[in-house]
Amino acid sequence: MPSNLSHVLLAVCVAVAFVFSGCLTFDPSLTADTSESSVFKTLSTDEPWAGHYVRVTATLRSTAAAENVTSITVIQANGQKYDSIDVGSGQTTVTLWVPANQNSTLVASDSVNSTTLDTLNVTTGGQYVV
Repeated sequence: MPSNLSHVLLAVCVAVAFVFSGCLTFDPSLTADTSESSVFKTLSTDEPWAGHYVRVTATLRSTAAAENVTSITVIQANGQKYDSIDVGSGQTTVTLWVPANQNSTLVASDSVNSTTLDTLNVTTGGQYVV
């Protein structure tokens, strides 16, 4: 089987699996008010579709609070931890995985001092396929 055909068949199988599992979102969107955040400058997503999560690119501000961030945790609407990433010293851009089609909270922390530096409410949406 030619390589291109096998890639196409694999993509079709994955798409069908997502549709029948009820976890496919087209044109995922992200809403968050970063205007008063001391850590988060911008949040964006540019993928044409998403499964159970939306990949989000977060740009961090050039502030003292943002410079002290060592981890960012994504908390689902039900209070459960969804994902957590480490943030390196001087890192200004991070990739997060946020649950699709629901509200979440991003928690920026300084794990050295065990302090929360900032929280940000995030809503993801899009055209959900059941």
